[in-house]
Amino acid sequence: MGVILKRLFTLLIVCCFSQAGANNLSNSNAEDFYRLSGKLIERNKLVLTYNIDHCCYIYKRSLSFNSLVAGAEISNVIFPTALQHKDEFFGDVEVYRGKLVIKMDVEISQAHQKLGALKLAAKHQGCSDEGICFLPEDNILNFSFLPGLD
Repeated sequence: MGVILKRLFTLLIVCCFSQAGANNLSNSNAEDFYRLSGKLIERNKLVLTYNIDHCCYIYKRSLSFNSLVAGAEISNVIFPTALQHKDEFFGDVEVYRGKLVIKMDVEISQAHQKLGALKLAAKHQGCSDEGICFLPEDNILNFSFLPGLD
């Protein structure tokens, strides 16, 4: 009888901790699991880096990037090879895990170059391995550069 009680107690403890972890995840914000940073490496080259928590992934198809200022256009977005994933909601999809580095060009008009700044909207959506999905997330990134930099 003592062995059965030990096993039941162990099972109860495991279930409680599993539920507590799931509750912590569901009460969290996407930015806790998907940290985005960016760098303007030349006047017309951007590198964005997502640091994705080990328990989560981002859907490739959810990633989009747009300039929020007139006179600046995003082009030639280069994504690394994605992982194939069988998703319970969307079926076979491409996802990213860990560190995701995305490169892109930005074409800036002469008039806008004088302002020395760029504002970019980056959108993504992801889920956890526990099946908890976050709403699509919008991030705004600001970049500054020196006018006339070639």
